[in-house]
Amino acid sequence: MTLFIDMDGVLADFFSLLARDNKVSHWKEINDREKALFQIRGTDFFNRVEAFEGAATLISFARKTKDWGICSTPLLGDRTNSIHWKRIWLERHNFMPKSDKCIFTSCKHKYAVDLVTETPNILVDDKLENIIRWENSGGVGLRFQANEESYVSLIRRLEKLVDYKD
Repeated sequence: MTLFIDMDGVLADFFSLLARDNKVSHWKEINDREKALFQIRGTDFFNRVEAFEGAATLISFARKTKDWGICSTPLLGDRTNSIHWKRIWLERHNFMPKSDKCIFTSCKHKYAVDLVTETPNILVDDKLENIIRWENSGGVGLRFQANEESYVSLIRRLEKLVDYKD
């Protein structure tokens, strides 16, 4: 069983930077969100995103498990560039998993079950749609929004699901 952790909204405060760059107090106030996302293509936006306070605690817990990784969606229309900056961000924050467990895809649900052992994997993600697809594909999904929830409560939920060394 692999514990996969999403980046944006779980570890990285993507939405606050998007709001700040668009001079609004909340990202939902951005009038043309498609244009705002288009404007970050080809930039180092993903390297400028702040880590949520407590994100390091989640990664520390993940490292105590037998198997963990990152499963993050690249920006539509900017795959290579956004992956490049997300990897730099992970390295800079010392959040990088083993290379084979660092997955960038918009089809996260394809990793819901281990193909060899057929055991369900776990996904921690802020986007409900990703959780639903993951669970429908046989995995265990935990919705978590770092700006609304506690990492401590998330880790307590994870402790019931994964093997880890305390």
